[in-house]
Amino acid sequence: MPAESAVLPATPPPADILLDVQGITVSFDGFKAIQNLSLQVPRGSLRVLIGPNGAGKSTLLDTIIGKVRPVSGDVRYLGQSITRLPEYRIANLGICRKFQAPGVLDGLSVEGNLMVAARRGKGVLASLKPGTGAAERRRVEELLALTGLEHKAAQPASGLAHGEKQWLEIGMVVASDPQLLLLDEPTAGMTAQETAKTAELIRSLAGRHTVLVIDHDMAFVELLDAPITVLHQGQVFREGDLSTLRADPDVMEIYLGRPKEDPKKDAATAPATEVSHAQA
Repeated sequence: MPAESAVLPATPPPADILLDVQGITVSFDGFKAIQNLSLQVPRGSLRVLIGPNGAGKSTLLDTIIGKVRPVSGDVRYLGQSITRLPEYRIANLGICRKFQAPGVLDGLSVEGNLMVAARRGKGVLASLKPGTGAAERRRVEELLALTGLEHKAAQPASGLAHGEKQWLEIGMVVASDPQLLLLDEPTAGMTAQETAKTAELIRSLAGRHTVLVIDHDMAFVELLDAPITVLHQGQVFREGDLSTLRADPDVMEIYLGRPKEDPKKDAATAPATEVSHAQA
């Protein structure tokens, strides 16, 4: 068997963990984009990754899907190592990534895009067969309802608004019924209304799917109402809910670029009235 296809012996996943990233390090020409990073994502959960530019968020997703190879560590999915598998085999295991830019087929209708995705999810041979089966038709109708695009089913995808294209592609990703969805900045360029609808759509996916989301929009992250992992310099920096992380001065410093508050310095530079109140 070729080295790239070798699979390490499977081990039972701990406590129903779907994705188990174990101490991976990724290096580009000596620069460590990820350093000894570990992350566990339970089956059916929704998890959000945030962090400043260059924190390693997209590199982590690239490593999970096999686009990038770690120099050390292991990525395990359902207890099986997928670290050295080629990308197509990782996708066939039920891991699907949506990139930031929509990848819809502009020449097809909304319904046509979903049909292609639904048939592709059954394999290459199925996608080549003429005609549409009843099961595929029902699946497309479910996806139209999920994305809220029923009223635009017959319209060309090229005529959709930016947010609608993003929803269509999410529907296309879901069409193959993957277990793990990786969403890279799904609300980039969206209006506030589109962002709110996207958050509602993604929340509805959790349970049937496991969803890992990268985004910079903290209003969107708040709407997701999910556990958050903060990355910094290629490592897990903090984990918790949004209110806890907002109250963490170290998170505010690395993520928002704010200096940590120094109570002594603040007291020394504050007006006399403020100092007296602080001392009271």
